[in-house]
Formats: sequence, structure tokens, C-alpha cells
Amino acid sequence: MNNHIDLLFTYFNEFADKCIKNNHLDTFNRKAISIDFSSNSRQGDISSNFYLVAIKKILDKQFNLKAELITGVHNLPFIEKCEISKNGFININIKKKFLIDQIEYLLTQQNQFGKSDLGSGKKVNVEFVSANPTGPVTVAHMRGAVLGDVISSLLSNTGHHVTREYYVNNAGSQIDILGKSLFKRYLELHGEKTKLNSDEYPGEYLIDIAKLIKKTDGDKWLNHDSSQREGYFKEFAVKFLIEFIEQDLKLLNIKFDKFSFESDIVNSNIINDLFKILDKKNLLYNGILEKPKGDDSEDWEPREQLLFKSSAILDDQDRAFKKSNGEWTYFANDAAYHLDKYNRKFDQLINIWGADHVGYIPRMKSVLKTISNKDDYLEIVTCQIVRLIKNNQILKMSKREGNFITLQEVYNQVGKDPLRYFMVSTKSETSMDFDLNKVIEKNKDNPVFYCQYAYARASSVINKARDLGINIKSFNNFNEIAHYLTEDEIEIILKLLSYPYIVKLASNAREPHRLTNFIEDVSASFHSFWNKGKENESLRFIDEKDLIKTQTKLIWLQSMRIVFENIFNIIGIDYHETM
Repeated sequence: MNNHIDLLFTYFNEFADKCIKNNHLDTFNRKAISIDFSSNSRQGDISSNFYLVAIKKILDKQFNLKAELITGVHNLPFIEKCEISKNGFININIKKKFLIDQIEYLLTQQNQFGKSDLGSGKKVNVEFVSANPTGPVTVAHMRGAVLGDVISSLLSNTGHHVTREYYVNNAGSQIDILGKSLFKRYLELHGEKTKLNSDEYPGEYLIDIAKLIKKTDGDKWLNHDSSQREGYFKEFAVKFLIEFIEQDLKLLNIKFDKFSFESDIVNSNIINDLFKILDKKNLLYNGILEKPKGDDSEDWEPREQLLFKSSAILDDQDRAFKKSNGEWTYFANDAAYHLDKYNRKFDQLINIWGADHVGYIPRMKSVLKTISNKDDYLEIVTCQIVRLIKNNQILKMSKREGNFITLQEVYNQVGKDPLRYFMVSTKSETSMDFDLNKVIEKNKDNPVFYCQYAYARASSVINKARDLGINIKSFNNFNEIAHYLTEDEIEIILKLLSYPYIVKLASNAREPHRLTNFIEDVSASFHSFWNKGKENESLRFIDEKDLIKTQTKLIWLQSMRIVFENIFNIIGIDYHETM
């Protein structure tokens, strides 16, 4: 059953098509159409800017766009009233009968309400976290971890087949440094004095790993062949830390379908396959790059390398593909990994990256456009930093300096729900302050508590009614509902019925914060209505003298619970009938 917003969008698009065909309108920007379902103007149940968008594109000045539009909307079977205000917005009232039918449909759908086949079964790979296995998961990775997981859930709810993937960078210099850092900790456990270099990892977690090696192997590696020793310490560290990272992420109920390893990419022939693809399209050449901007080092030397013509596609300059010593660059390995994902027949790739990788986006999208012949095959969602605040102080962290704060430490202080909720509660492109004190407060200023409390309040009414022998299962006359609904209740119901539209928006835009904005809006309206009932007995949910009235209230309360449960499940937080 189509909701009222989708039906209106369909009509507006059909109206635009008809006008263009008849030369009444020029080309039309469909993405500019908006429908506001939460207007408090009381001039309509919902409003739209369609007329404002259309009037700018009118060709035929004799064509009465306003009259034709109003007539067309009025003819829709679910429309009660339609008018265009002085400011150009279309204000629309929906027939109560239609709303009641949708409520009935919502109740039958339960946890399926809001789900759709928007994705048509397309295979989507969502790669997120992918933190270097050089230490535990820190707050720097928290936001991207939750964002990737919730986007994956949104896509699943809109009919996509999603693979959650973690790419392990277990090759290259940072892993060499990790192995050396671990070996020094191992030496210290055997009484030898060591000194860490400035680029090595000082974290105490390496001491714990070194103790495991000592327990298993004793002093075996003190005088062992260096090449074997280096390989062993690197491999041991990566294996331990990946398992550690998995356990940390499970605290937030984040699990991956697949772990891919850079070493497997390096050891395979896929990078040669990529080389052939790019070379065949004349996108590789030997050249010398200019000195990087901002590099003030005096020891920089120009050198000939194999370069990728990314500037010919989407980038602002060409990029090194193979070093002068014959080694593939990190970029080449990463590009080969994305070719591997393409070869696995995904319809789309989505990467969740930190803001520090923004400059890396054009070169990677250039490669994927070349491989797939699609502009949007690779989509990259960036998320800004999270500043951790406690007692009004910003906590500063550095993994390399060893003073970082782990995900586990934050989890132990605030729990799963505040972490997951707040990480997706704002646009990912904006920085975030995460106040460890405020996110666990139980008041209206804490949105996660406020929303969970709304659910608990609704549940308390339904449970109390059940104890009184009142339920909605026996109710079969939905036509009676409209008689008992107040304007405030209709406003809440309209919002609830807009949920499928919100899910589609959030999924399409990769913006989970649309869900948190929505549920906070509904919660605020619900709590306001609840408080009015304290002063006005007629607005209370349970009236033992009027069974139908009570059942009417229970119906939309249960509808709210269903919508809230579906949102909580997507975000990945719990809901409770008592708080």
C-alpha cells in the first residue's frame, strides 16, 4: 500500500511529464521537489514546494498552472482539500478515511512497515572501519563504524543485498613498524633495555601481546634469524589485533560478512590485471611528479615513476602507480582491491571514510570509473571527527603517542545505545562533540533517552489497558476511529505514516540522521500530547466508560510502537516497556 507522500510524489512527476509533453513547462528539476509532513502551520496536513519549482520553468504564459495543479490534486481520491498559499506553497489536507486505512495497514505489516523493494535486490558492498590493525579500535573509528552499520541496515530495509566488509591493511611500512615495536616489547620482557623510535607504537597493548609470545615461545626469538622473526612478529600482531578489533566492535553489535586482507591482494595477480586494464586505455605512463604541496622537506628528490592519468578523469593531478624501485604503491594495491570487489559482481560499492581521506577520493573514483564505465559505481561517504568531552574538557588522543581512548573504554562509560544513536544523529560531514556526561542523562535534553521514554510511556498505557481487559485485537470497526481523533493525534499519525518515506530518503541519501530527526520529532509531539492529558481528562488514553474511544487511542499508540521498534532496529538500539 502506497503512503500519501509517495502517491503525491508520483502525481507531481506525472503532472510535470504531461506539462513538458504539452510544452507548458521547460525541463523540470525533480530533485528540488519537497513535501513537508511536519508543518505546524495548521494550513494543511502536509505542504509542498512543487508549484514554486514548476512556475520557474513555465513556457506557456497562457497556461494557468495554479488552476490546473489545484484541480488535479483535488481529483486524487485521498485528498480532502488543496490550496496554494500566498507564498506559493501547496497546502494539502488528507482524508481521514485514507489515514485510517493506512493505520490499519501499518498494524498488519508490523516489522515489515517501511520496508520496500527500492533496491530491487541489487548487490551492494559497504566497506567501513578498515582501521589499520596497529592497535585497538579508538573513538576515531567509532563514528564510521556505526555509520557504516546503520547505512547497511537502511539498504537492507530498502531491498538491497548488502555485504559488510572490512579491509585489513596488513602489508606495508606501518605493519613493519608494528612488528618492530612488538619485538622491542618482547625484548623488554627478557630484561633487555630498548628505546622506541619516534615512529614506533608505544601502546601498552603491545606488552600484552608480547607476553603471549613469551608464554608460548619463551626466549626462542632472542637470537633467531631476523627475517623469520620479523615475519612472525608482524603476523602474530595482526592476527591478535584483528581478533581484538572484532571483539570491540561486537560490543556495538557490529559484525562483518567478510574480512579482506591487503597481503592477499599483494600476493595475487589482480594488480597485474588492473595494470592491463589501465594500460590498455592508455592511462599509464612513466613520468615525474611535482613536489607535493605543503612538503617543505629538503631531501625530496624528483624521480621517474609509473603514473596513472587520474587528472584526465576526475582528479586534479596524476598519481603514482608504481615506485621507481619497482614496488607497487599503496594506491595501486588499494585500487586492485577495489577491482577485486568489482569482480565479485557487486552492483555498487560504498566506502565509509574519515575526513582525513577526502583528498584520496578523486583518484579512487577515477580508477573505478575506468573499470566499471559508471560515474557512480563507487560512492564514498565521509565522516568528520568526533571530539570526546568529559567534565567540559576535550580529551586529546594520539594512537602513535599511546594516549588514545579505546572504543571499549567509552562503551564501559556510556553503553551501546548512546554510542550508536549519537554517532548517526547528525550529518556525517559535520564534526561532532560527544559529551560523556550528557549522553547518559535521563532527561528531555538527551534525545536517545527521550525517544526510548516515549516508547516506554506508550507501552505502559497498552499494558495498563491489557490489565483492565481492554485490547485492540477485538476492534474491527476502524471507521469509528476518525470520530475520536483530535488535531494533535492526527498530526502524530501523519508523522507516523510518513515513516516509509523517511526510510527511503535516508537510504537513498545515506543519511541515517533523517531517522533520528524523525523519531525525535514524533517523540516531542507525543510527550506534548501526554502532558496535555495531565490537565485535560478528555485527552487521556484510557477511558473505562468508553471502550471504543480507548481502543482508538490504543490503535495509534500501537502504531507508534511499531514505527519506533522499526527505527530502533535499524539504528541498532534497544527499546524497553519500562524505564
